[in-house]
Amino acid sequence: MININAWLSKGVDRYVLYSLHKERSWEDQYYPFRDELSDRSTFYPEPHETDIDINILKDDLSCSFGVFSYPSQIKTGDTFNDQSVGEFCLNKDNPTAPHIILVHGWRMKNLDRMKRVFLKSLTDQGWNVYFPSLPYHYGRKPESSLYSGEFMVSANIPRTLESVRQAVTDLRVLIRWIKNKHNQAPVFLVGVSIGGYITNLTATVEPEINKLVSIFYANRLPHSIWNTIPGKYIKADLEHHGVSYEELSKYWTSIDPSQTTPLISKEKILLLSAKYDQYIDIRDADRLWEAWGRPLRYVYECGHAGIELYKKRIAKDTISFLNSQI
Repeated sequence: MININAWLSKGVDRYVLYSLHKERSWEDQYYPFRDELSDRSTFYPEPHETDIDINILKDDLSCSFGVFSYPSQIKTGDTFNDQSVGEFCLNKDNPTAPHIILVHGWRMKNLDRMKRVFLKSLTDQGWNVYFPSLPYHYGRKPESSLYSGEFMVSANIPRTLESVRQAVTDLRVLIRWIKNKHNQAPVFLVGVSIGGYITNLTATVEPEINKLVSIFYANRLPHSIWNTIPGKYIKADLEHHGVSYEELSKYWTSIDPSQTTPLISKEKILLLSAKYDQYIDIRDADRLWEAWGRPLRYVYECGHAGIELYKKRIAKDTISFLNSQI
């Protein structure tokens, strides 16, 4: 018997991906790996203390809305990308409220989807919310890039490594700044899709995270490139230049979160997965869950588009977990 929910979920994902791939790189992005392989202990630098510029654009009765920016500690040589930017909503009434850092997915052009899923629910809790931009996305997209996120994950092997390193380090700088400025208030990380992948990696190197929620997260980038629809053009670029899956996995070992374990206890982690996800291979999501000792996990009967279709349930499950006393 046909599982109608599975058929529809996969169909919606594939339709969205077909539309997504109408916008893709005109030229090969391939660039070879020529450096020595880095040990994880040296690949991720200790974050520097940094002044973050806060610009309030609007006030209402309970919240201040605005933008923030600070120089990225990891320099890629691109002026736009080397400035870490984002948006915030800060609670005006509760100085001890938690701070939630929400990290978006790959190729997102703006924050509209993240705000639809989370902003009202989190601000109704009286919490502070930050939306940082990942490297090479919207506010950090170079003029030479055709679309948001084109240069973050690609067949340019060293640039992808450096982009992930930059994303993790930028997040750690923001976490440390919040902790120092707000008297060690709780900081919760919430990541969606590749944002979940980045928050997962961050949790393996940053001890100042109080809780982590990772939603429809990626795990091993080589696996995603070789085994999912979003990665097919990157895979073709790499194979055209003679790069195998095994070689890419070796080059990108330091950015595989399932190769190590988080610095926070598994009781402070919630993983959410989509059973029929066509962006993320559920088997790879399972691999991370197993490697991390099986923290609390919910598997929804939906595809990746469930981020929108199940947004009320996702927000409810996330807030319930973050509110729980551990």
